[in-house]
Amino acid sequence: MLTLRHSAIPVPLPVISMDEEIVSDEEMATRIRKLVLDVIELWSSKEAQLNYQKNVPIANVSAELFEQWTDFYNPDDRKFKMAFNETELKLLADFEHVLERETTRVSPYNVPDIELFVYTLEWREINNAAIELLNKIKN
Repeated sequence: MLTLRHSAIPVPLPVISMDEEIVSDEEMATRIRKLVLDVIELWSSKEAQLNYQKNVPIANVSAELFEQWTDFYNPDDRKFKMAFNETELKLLADFEHVLERETTRVSPYNVPDIELFVYTLEWREINNAAIELLNKIKN
């Protein structure tokens, strides 16, 4: 089991047999892209966040939103750079700045439960930025 940075939820490591191929850089970039876009999609949906909390009641979804972004947003990583074009990298950096700005008002380590967080100005700012980011990346 692997515990992601800042996460109390262990993530099972995949078992790789000797018969399996090693993942190429391109495949890893594709996986990274999916993980990052999945986090942004979660940030963009109040319903998905509330459902996540309902389906995984032991999770602190508010904190997980920040933690997942921190775990997967690695703009200096070569494979991360392979996953996104220059325009997308700029858009992701802009989203990172919104998260940084909003965490000056709300600490990701002491954020309210998601049922309350979704009614805050900070959540709305991040949610709107995530929706805008998804619209730009998908178009």
